[in-house]
Amino acid sequence: MRLHDRIKTQLSPFLLLSAIQLFILGAALFVWLLHRGNLYSRAIALDEYIVSENTVVAEDVTTDDTMSEGGVFLTTPQLSLDKGTYTIRIDYNANMDENTISVSSSQLNSLELHCQDRALDPAYHTESLKLEIARNVTDLTVSASFSGKGYLSITGVSITENTDRYKRNLVRALGLCLLLDLCLLFLKSGRSSRRVILALGMIFGISCYPLYADYLPVGHDIPFHLLRIEGIAKGLSDHIFPVRIHPVWAKDYGYAVGVMYSNTFLYFPALLRRFGYSVQAAYKLYAAAVNLGTVVLSYFMFKRMFRSKKIGLLGCAVYSLSVYRLIDTYTRAAVGEYTAMMFFPVVLCGFYLILTESEKGNWRRYAVLTALGLTGLVQSHVLSCEMAAFIILPVCLFALSRHTIKPLVLAGLLSVLLNLGFLVPFLDYYNTDLYIVSGQWTGSNADRFQELGVFPLQLFSLFGHGTGTTLVTASGAAYECTVSVGIFPLLGLFLFCYLLLCHLKECRSRREFIPACVCTAFGCLFLYMSTCYFPWDAIASRNGWAKIVVDSLQFPWRLLAPSIALLTFTCCFSVKSFFACYGKTAAMPVLLSALTLLAVNCGWYFYDYMFSQDPYRVYDTNDLNSMTLYSCEYLPTGTDLENFESNLVAPSESISYTDYVKNGTSLSCHVTASGEAGFIDFPLTRYKYYTCVDTQTKIPLEISSGYNNRIRVTFPAGFDSDISIYFKEPVHWRIAEAVSLLTAAALCCCLSLASLRRRSKRPAQEA
Repeated sequence: MRLHDRIKTQLSPFLLLSAIQLFILGAALFVWLLHRGNLYSRAIALDEYIVSENTVVAEDVTTDDTMSEGGVFLTTPQLSLDKGTYTIRIDYNANMDENTISVSSSQLNSLELHCQDRALDPAYHTESLKLEIARNVTDLTVSASFSGKGYLSITGVSITENTDRYKRNLVRALGLCLLLDLCLLFLKSGRSSRRVILALGMIFGISCYPLYADYLPVGHDIPFHLLRIEGIAKGLSDHIFPVRIHPVWAKDYGYAVGVMYSNTFLYFPALLRRFGYSVQAAYKLYAAAVNLGTVVLSYFMFKRMFRSKKIGLLGCAVYSLSVYRLIDTYTRAAVGEYTAMMFFPVVLCGFYLILTESEKGNWRRYAVLTALGLTGLVQSHVLSCEMAAFIILPVCLFALSRHTIKPLVLAGLLSVLLNLGFLVPFLDYYNTDLYIVSGQWTGSNADRFQELGVFPLQLFSLFGHGTGTTLVTASGAAYECTVSVGIFPLLGLFLFCYLLLCHLKECRSRREFIPACVCTAFGCLFLYMSTCYFPWDAIASRNGWAKIVVDSLQFPWRLLAPSIALLTFTCCFSVKSFFACYGKTAAMPVLLSALTLLAVNCGWYFYDYMFSQDPYRVYDTNDLNSMTLYSCEYLPTGTDLENFESNLVAPSESISYTDYVKNGTSLSCHVTASGEAGFIDFPLTRYKYYTCVDTQTKIPLEISSGYNNRIRVTFPAGFDSDISIYFKEPVHWRIAEAVSLLTAAALCCCLSLASLRRRSKRPAQEA
């Protein structure tokens, strides 16, 4: 077959698939655009309400504690709605908490109607509810319940269809196109590659088991990270990028979590929120994406290090289904940490190749791989970088040679440049007066760090608790979630020791022997450091940098994350060497037995977790508690969490304001100062680089910290103008972001050119 005919044959399926994908995407886009101008909308007229006897119907519907003891006092007429998504708007006035709005229908069950009851905050006068119904309904009603305290008046109720349902179809269409690409790849692959794809799919499917429900099982940190996602989504809707000070948090006062905790990977679920997905659906898709990334990356990294597809699959299964990674993902819901765990195999592979193969001339590629792995750690979880440094620094120091110095320097330089856009703001704020750098911070577990470590009996448990919290050693292990690396790493360690004692000569002949020894040594060291017997408190008592490093870790057992990556390498080496020493006939039953125990270990965790944990359903912003700041590490020092009042504007006596509008971390209003100077405390937390300007003259006004670290703007006597307050990134932040973007773009170009160069060197073959 001529080369021309061969290319034509290969392009035909590709062109057909491209046409199908364009049709799918075009159809989804057309349906969305078609429905944008044809949406249901209805405002309920005053005489349509069904009201209780103890109400006043005039320009609105009002009740108070002299008329009613509480309960439902207003219900809309039954509404006929088609399947879809809607926004319900309630205009109201109230002076007390605990009044609520609810939606109900006798024709729909809880799986078909998604809309949580909503409390009416007296600081506001408008509330919105997101409603989703799975089929047509004729008796949907909106009800207002009075708490029995103060007064409540409803001035208007309206319901409008939105396009969330159709925007979600765009994402589904894109997902379907990716699935079609995978199917084509599967069909064009050989038998061996098909087996690999099916095995990876099975591992991925197992790792996502807790996601197969219509709710989120409660995780330790899940409210915190859902607020992160929601803050980014709200910032994007306000046309802010990157989102540094997150709105929504702390009763919408803002929180600097975007400066101190990289958002990079959370833009994916935040964009899903903008495309109409609920909070829990966006989070589930993110968790599934991280599981998929972990499965794929761990397979390719272990495959590359051991040059074997089978060992790659083994490493993928052991790492992806390790109990600690599952606990991190579900029990703890530690989004930053389980995202970082996706990149530990990449970092391990990068350093492995630099230290073992740099002399062969491919050191630039290995340096880039290492830099990308380290960038993944930085952009997901800074503490994971700190833990990785515990092994990277000593290994690089001892392995430094003329072959490794250039790739190591290049990897370090690329890592800094790629992450400069995060590191510069982070270090800038780290030097400001935040709780995390003060002695008042309660999240550091100071003076009791060591007793938070695990008992050795928990490290390799086969049957452990999937739920519970992490307690001090005095409480024992009965009520803790079992923080464990699982049974397979223990078997791998036993097998490694056996091979060293009985087959040292054969093991030493393998090129992975020295790296396996290093990984085993550091993996076991990290296991020891995660226990309550490592002298953490003695180290921290030396003060200085030692105390800062120890306190920043928060929990000793965090070190199990890098330990699992290292011990997975040990397991892979042990299995490969065992097969080489004893042959397939003798070694296969041992491997199958170990994999059976891995399956039991993983299955027991899923069983204990899913059938012991309470459901957590959250669909929209207001279903979240914005005060879930945990240890408040990113608040300015001295801020009192109890003194946050919703939307509170506090002017001094000589100041008045009108036309007040607040939108996330920005606000505007018209301010008038009478005969003397004064100030206004606005409902925004005072952070560095907030600015206030007179919108008419563009002159900046003085900003300081007011009551409870709110933004206080001082106005001169006779001031009468519009003002605008917003967060403005300084020039050096923007320069750092530009450097990171240019580095990433240059790296992409270099990698593309290198790939084209390699392809051009391949001789053209004709059949």
